[in-house]
Amino acid sequence: MSIKYVPATEAKNRFGRVLREVAASGGPIYIQRDGKPVAVLLSIREYERTRRGKMTPKRTEMLRSAFGMWVNRTDIDDNWLKEGRARWESDWKNG
Repeated sequence: MSIKYVPATEAKNRFGRVLREVAASGGPIYIQRDGKPVAVLLSIREYERTRRGKMTPKRTEMLRSAFGMWVNRTDIDDNWLKEGRARWESDWKNG
């Protein structure tokens, strides 16, 4: 897999083409600003694959240091977080 770099202006102007390319290749496609990578595009398939990283002892220890006792809770998933956030969303309108 070759790494592809795209200037931010080109990504903006040809977004549909960039999306088709990342969907076909899986990515990554690095988006550059001033010649430096600032973002990366991955296909949803590749993104989901990276999110399901294996729980190695090192990863578990890192998560435990960040989240303490919550790290091994199997009931906390994306849906649980979404429902929790929805309960705390404000109806306050900005502006």
